[in-house]
Amino acid sequence: MTEEVWSSPIGDLRINESDDGEVFAQGRYVVSGHPVFFSIKLPARGRLEEVDFEFIRVRIAGVEAYTDVARDFLISELGLDPEGEGKAPLIANPEFTFWGGLDWSILFAEGSLDICEPYGVLVNFHDARIVGFDDLSGAEEV
Repeated sequence: MTEEVWSSPIGDLRINESDDGEVFAQGRYVVSGHPVFFSIKLPARGRLEEVDFEFIRVRIAGVEAYTDVARDFLISELGLDPEGEGKAPLIANPEFTFWGGLDWSILFAEGSLDICEPYGVLVNFHDARIVGFDDLSGAEEV
């Protein structure tokens, strides 16, 4: 299979199609010297012109602030002691997914929370507001 790479305002994107036919553009964007990986669900194959790259760029550039907001949200939702974090980060290794419109998520692939094992925790946003999270600890491997 030939890998497709498309150029975009936020860098080169690798195009992948899932088993169920959904198409994702995947790439990385460097923030403060660190790469942040992201995926964009495309409305249809070859439809990059419908993607709001500025919305995506702003969200990814704010990775540190969004990580802090997500951490505070999870502390509150899970009833954790905010001072009990310890040396290991509560959540780490953020990966962004943009679902279309104003809906997007950050997968924290690692962290000291029990629910981070084995697949991480997904914090869901609508625009700049958190709307919930998905505990992936009981997810089945695909």
